[in-house]
Amino acid sequence: MLTNARLGKWREAFAQANQVAMLDHADPMHLASAGRMLEISGVWADAERLYRRFAQYAPHLLFPRFRLCQVLARAGRRAEATGLFDQLKSRAPSNPRIAALQALLVPAAAENVPDAISPGLWRRWFGGEAQWHEGGSVGRAEMAVVVIGFRCQPGLADAVRSILEQGDGAEIVVVNSGGGCPEALLADCASRLRIINILAPLYAGAARNVGIDASAAPYVSFLAADCRARPGWISARLNAHRRGARAVASAIAPPDAGGSLAMAAHISLFGARSPQVPPVQALRYGASYDRQVFREFGYFNPALRISEDTDFARRIGRKVFPIWDPRVLTEHAGPASLVRFASEMFSRGRRAARHQFPGAGQSAWRLPTALLNAVRQRNDAARRIAREILRLETPRQRAVMRRLLPASLAYGAGILAGLLDGRSAGREHGKSLRAGPDDALRHAGRATRWDPESTAFLLTHAELLRSRPDTDAQEKSMRELDAAGRLSGFREDGLLSLARWLVERGLYERAWMLGDAATFDLPAAAGIHEYLAEAAHARGDAAAFELAALDAFARNALSERLRLQFQAFLKSGPSGA
Repeated sequence: MLTNARLGKWREAFAQANQVAMLDHADPMHLASAGRMLEISGVWADAERLYRRFAQYAPHLLFPRFRLCQVLARAGRRAEATGLFDQLKSRAPSNPRIAALQALLVPAAAENVPDAISPGLWRRWFGGEAQWHEGGSVGRAEMAVVVIGFRCQPGLADAVRSILEQGDGAEIVVVNSGGGCPEALLADCASRLRIINILAPLYAGAARNVGIDASAAPYVSFLAADCRARPGWISARLNAHRRGARAVASAIAPPDAGGSLAMAAHISLFGARSPQVPPVQALRYGASYDRQVFREFGYFNPALRISEDTDFARRIGRKVFPIWDPRVLTEHAGPASLVRFASEMFSRGRRAARHQFPGAGQSAWRLPTALLNAVRQRNDAARRIAREILRLETPRQRAVMRRLLPASLAYGAGILAGLLDGRSAGREHGKSLRAGPDDALRHAGRATRWDPESTAFLLTHAELLRSRPDTDAQEKSMRELDAAGRLSGFREDGLLSLARWLVERGLYERAWMLGDAATFDLPAAAGIHEYLAEAAHARGDAAAFELAALDAFARNALSERLRLQFQAFLKSGPSGA
């Protein structure tokens, strides 16, 4: 069953899962695997039927009721789910994963959220206040379009209108964060929109994830508020998805107006996504996805400042390779002036230094040469795109290149600034490991400010804060651990390292909750659940052991030791871990 799923043979895996579901008696490990296959396939009625059979067959186990509670909550059947939650809570009152189910059962009537969408799902990507607006004309559709706004920028209205003008009846979900009033900005079309306004600022990955969980259409696409969708953007995607494509990339249209500055910005930022680029050379971003892809591979990393789509593409690899259809065209707003263009390029270079520049480990003497080479390569690539792909006339090529050179230099300067930020963070972290308690805490805080995406720096800061007796320090420590968890959640080695760190320090509840995070962030990973089961077994925590062990078996865990422990657990009863 799992082998077929890994090979992409979903019909075979689904059929096998249904066969297991129909058996009167089956091994709990096989039932857990079958339930996971049915959930990934999105056949919630079949998953419900399997977990009910599982619960009847093994009334002493928590796992089938735990999964059934989640399935019922997703279906909007909160009364039934609440009854199951009460049973689970009475049997395992101290288990944090069971306690966390309550978030799925929050009544949504006050927010006018459709029953099929659980507030506990879309709210898990952020903290703090949020308002939900449900337009009266939002209905079922094949394609959901998540329009991502930040502080309600004026371009948000144009982005939304470009979708409404397509006439394809999309399920439009506007996710705005960081402040502003999108309902007022979009008042003339609010009846056709679902608007989620989140007070806290979110990175793009978190906003994407909110939109995924706050929509129901079988295919999900994304549009930034500084972009517009050209006619055919939805219909071309849908045609490709209906033909079996699990992901469909979008091209970025070269500017029709705006002169050489607009063209220079396009070539520098999106030249390799121009519709004229041959499919074998095109960068395949701006993708829409079959919703099942997120159940199978997880979501976007919400903690990355940039490149959340690159990170996601790297994670799914060639298993879901977006098709290239140049009829899916997106317009991107260009810079208003050369100074703004150079400033944007500097900011992009600074943010990209950590993720995309391979010279971070270069010596101080070699770094300038490496940076100049990067600038030269960027300029040469832009020149090739202008000449060979866009085929600009020679006079216009020259005008474009005159504007590209300072922008490329600004990008290189941004990379240098980003690398220097990283070195400053590393120095501060080193000092935090050597200094006395007060100085160490100060240096650790500086390290996380210079580099907020380093799990090691966050954990060092968290541990130093934990050693302080005051409540404020303890709360800050928990926030740093939350940030480390979000960053680690999308790499199994990162999750395992964090789980070991937490268990070694006796933070068991946080460790057990990593099992929940992994089911969303890395749905196929078995190793983290194996480790958590082993840790729970060693601690004698029966509920945590059972949930982690069956999560591991649902992902084809191969540990013979864990199998023997679980068989002994079954023989000894619920308290036998």
